[in-house]
Amino acid sequence: MTGIHGLVSVIIPTHNRAALLPRAIRSVLEQTYPHLECIVVDDASTDDTPDVLRRLDDQRLVYLRHEVNRGASAARNTGIARAKGKLVAFLDDDDEWLPTKLEKQVSLLESSPSQVGMVYCWMDYYDGQGFLVREYRPSLRGSVFEHVLDAQRLGGCPTLLVRGEVVEEIGGFDEELPRGNDGDFIRRVCLRYEVDYVPEMLVRVYVEHGHKRISLDDDTGIRQRIIAKEARISTFREHYEQHRPQLARALSELALCHMALRERRTAISIFCKAFVAYPFSGVVLRNAVKGLFLGLGVGRRA
Repeated sequence: MTGIHGLVSVIIPTHNRAALLPRAIRSVLEQTYPHLECIVVDDASTDDTPDVLRRLDDQRLVYLRHEVNRGASAARNTGIARAKGKLVAFLDDDDEWLPTKLEKQVSLLESSPSQVGMVYCWMDYYDGQGFLVREYRPSLRGSVFEHVLDAQRLGGCPTLLVRGEVVEEIGGFDEELPRGNDGDFIRRVCLRYEVDYVPEMLVRVYVEHGHKRISLDDDTGIRQRIIAKEARISTFREHYEQHRPQLARALSELALCHMALRERRTAISIFCKAFVAYPFSGVVLRNAVKGLFLGLGVGRRA
C-alpha cells in the first residue's frame, strides 16, 4: 500500500444507521489531527443514508456504496482499497471518538520502531441514554499474540490505528466471518507485529441504542459465534498446539455455545477435548459448570 505520508484514512462501514451515522462522522472531522480522509462505505442501506452524506459538506469526506449488502468486513475492505493514507483507522457507525484520538495515536505510532504495526487506546461503553455501562482498560504492549489467541483483549476496531502496509500484508478483514471480525483482524496483526497503546479513554462505544447489533445472542447470533470460534481454532491450530491452555479455553467456549443451543451431545464431546488439551484449566472447569446449568435450562442462553 503506497499511501500519502502523514495522512490517516478513517474507514466507517454503515448499514441503515442514518440516525446514528452523523455523530460518528462529526467525531472524525472534528479531530485535532487534521490530515485525514473519512471514507464512509454504505453497505446497501435502504434508509436515507445517502441524503445524510450529501448534507455533510467537507472535502475530506469520501462516500462509497455497495449495491448489495455484503457485511461490515467487506465494507471495511472496500474502504481499505480506496484509502490513500499511510495509516488506517476504523470507526463503527454507532460509536464516536474523542477529539484528540488520532493526534495522540499518530504521535505514538510514528515515533515507534517499524516492528510496532498497530496502536490502540482505551474505550468506554455507554447505553442509549448516555450513561456509562463499562470501562475497558487493557494494558498489553509488545509481542502479545499469545495473550489474544483465546480472547479479544485489546478492544475493538474503533480503538485501532494501523500502518497501511500492515493492513495490506495481512490481507484486510476476513469477509467469510459473520462475527468476530475485529478479533480475527487484531490476532493476525499481533501474530506478525508488536503493538502499543495510548493509556487514555479516547473512544465511546454505544450499546442499547435501539438499532440491531451483530452481537445479538439469539439462535442466529449464537450460530454465527460458533462459526467464528471454529474458524479461529482452525486458522490458528498450529499456534494453539503450542499454547494448550488457550486451546482448552477456546474449546470450552465453543462447547458453551452448543450447550446454549441445547446441542448437548456435541457440547459434551467438545468439553472432553478441552479437558484433554489442558486438564488443569480453571476456566474450562468454570465453563463446564456453566454448561451444566445451561443444559438443565438454568440461566441465560449464551
